[in-house]
Amino acid sequence: MDFATHYFSRYKALPAFFDDKPDARTGIIVIIPCFDDEFVFHTLDSLENAFPARTEVEVIVNVNSGENVTTDIVERNRLIYNELATISISRKYKNFRLLPILVEGTVRKKAGVGFARKTAMDEAVRRFAVIGRPDGLIVSLDADSLVDREYFREIEAAASDSTADCFTFQFRHNFDLALFDREIVDACRLYEIYLRYYRLALRTFDSPFAVHTIGSCFAIRAEAYTKLGGMPPRQGGEDFYFIQKAVKMRRVHEIRRQIVIPSPRVSNRVPFGTGPSVGNIIRNGGRYFVYNFGLFGLLRQFYELIPEMWDKDVNSLIHSDIMSHIGRAAFDSTLDECRKYSASTKAFIKRMYDVFDAFFIVKFLNTFNQAAADNPFPPVDVLSAAGELLSYRGISVSSNADEIYEKIVALDLADRN
Repeated sequence: MDFATHYFSRYKALPAFFDDKPDARTGIIVIIPCFDDEFVFHTLDSLENAFPARTEVEVIVNVNSGENVTTDIVERNRLIYNELATISISRKYKNFRLLPILVEGTVRKKAGVGFARKTAMDEAVRRFAVIGRPDGLIVSLDADSLVDREYFREIEAAASDSTADCFTFQFRHNFDLALFDREIVDACRLYEIYLRYYRLALRTFDSPFAVHTIGSCFAIRAEAYTKLGGMPPRQGGEDFYFIQKAVKMRRVHEIRRQIVIPSPRVSNRVPFGTGPSVGNIIRNGGRYFVYNFGLFGLLRQFYELIPEMWDKDVNSLIHSDIMSHIGRAAFDSTLDECRKYSASTKAFIKRMYDVFDAFFIVKFLNTFNQAAADNPFPPVDVLSAAGELLSYRGISVSSNADEIYEKIVALDLADRN
C-alpha cells in the first residue's frame, strides 16, 4: 500500500469496507459522516447538481451509531443506509460513485463524529493507496451541508495551483426562511459573525492559525493525512484539532469562494460547533458573548516579540496576563529549549509557534471567558466585538446586526492568510 502502509500499522483503524479497485482516474473522495440524518439525500443531490469534476469522484457516506443510542435511531440509520445502498447499486448519480458504509455499536468512549469522520477518511486513504494516488484529495463534508455549483471546480483549481497539502473552504450558512425559523437564522447569523470575528482577530497579528476549522469545509491530500496520524476520534472539535495540526505541517491554502452551505439547525449531537452554539444563543434570548477584542491585542504584542526572543531578553515586555498564564519557569524553560535546538531565527520562530499554538491561544482566551468583577477583559456581545474589529480595520459600521454581518463576511472573504 506504499504511503499508507506505515499509517495502518501504527494507528488503529477499522477493517476495510470495500475490496474492489477504484477507477485509476479517481482524484477526489468526499467523506460524509451521517448520524440519523435524512438530509444527507439533499446533500448528495447538491453534489450531483454541482459542475462535474475533471477527475473521477467517489463519495463515502458513513452511517454510524454508538452503543448507547436508542433502538429507534438504529432503525432509522439502517433505513437510511439501505436506501443509500439501493441508490449506489442503481448508479443514480453521474457526478460520483456512491459508497455507503454502516458502522454500529461503536463503544461509548469512541462514538461520535470524530470517529465517524476518521473511519470514512481511513477508507478513502485505502482506496487512494490501491491506485497509487498519495496526492488524492480527501474532502470532508457533513450530512446536513449543501454545496455550491462551483464546488468541484474550486477544489480542483486550488489543488492544481497550490503545493499545499490541506485546504479550507469559505462557507455561508443556510439562512433560507422557507426551511428554518427566523429565530434559528438570527442566532446562526450571530454565530457566523463570531467565526469570522475570531479568524480576523487572529489575523491582526498574522497568525498562521487564523484559518476556519469547520468539519464540512476542508480537504487534505491522502499522504498528508497519514503523516498527521489521521483524524482524532474525538466526540467534538475533531476538525479544529486536525486542521490546526495540518497548519503546523505546512501553511493551509484557503479557497475564498463560499462553496459550502452548512445548516443552521439546533443540535446537541456534538459539544461544540454550530448546533449547540445556535441553541445556546436562542436560550440566552438572542445574545451571544465572545472573547474580548482586547485579548487579541495582548496576543498580538506577544507574538510580535517572538522574533526578538531569539537573541534578546524581552521578557519584561511580555504582558503580565500572558506571562502569568504561561508561568515564568515554564516560559524560561521553553525559551531555552527553542534556542538550543534552533540553528536560525526562522527555525526558532517555528519552534516557538509549535509550542504557543492554536491550543495555547484558546486556553489563554478561555481564562477570561467569565463575567467576574475583577476580569479586565470580560466577554462582550458579539456585535460589539465585531464592530470593534471592523473599526480597527478602518471600516465604519453601525450596531445593526445585518450590516455587521455583511461587512465582516466581506472582510473575511477578502482577507487572505
